[in-house]
Amino acid sequence: MNLNQLTRKLVAITVGAVTTLTTIPAMAWGADGHKIVALLADAQLTPSARKQVDRLLALEPGATLASISTWADEHRNPATAAWHYVNFPRGDCNYQPERDCPDGKCVVAAIDRQVEVLRTNGDDEKRLNALKYVVHFIGDIHQPLHAGYGDDRGGNSYQLQAFMRGEIAP
Repeated sequence: MNLNQLTRKLVAITVGAVTTLTTIPAMAWGADGHKIVALLADAQLTPSARKQVDRLLALEPGATLASISTWADEHRNPATAAWHYVNFPRGDCNYQPERDCPDGKCVVAAIDRQVEVLRTNGDDEKRLNALKYVVHFIGDIHQPLHAGYGDDRGGNSYQLQAFMRGEIAP
């Protein structure tokens, strides 16, 4: 299996694993959700994919897909913040890159860029970072409100009150 097939397989496995989680109540993944998505994907790697993933993870002794799944949030900065979501206008959730991903600043374009790094870059450090991003972003695009309406700011315009905590948003 070549690297392109490996990358596609990893993305497909991760997406498939995430879809099995759709029967649980909608809530933000947080670190635990990202790790669960990564564990499900990890369990389905082919032997060839396992070899490639393990080779990259060996650059960080003890690293696993689950342990790297939160790296993109831990290293988020203003330049990469928009890579974690995609916004749609109300009434049209059909992805249109020009409208929904201006200047390539959305999770869809970020996944494409990182998959390309995995496929073509010979620098294993850069490929490991790309793997970290892909594992994280596949979880992000399936997380409630990370692919939604821009006018609610990813759900941040809503304040939840639960267990006698939280405030009502103005």
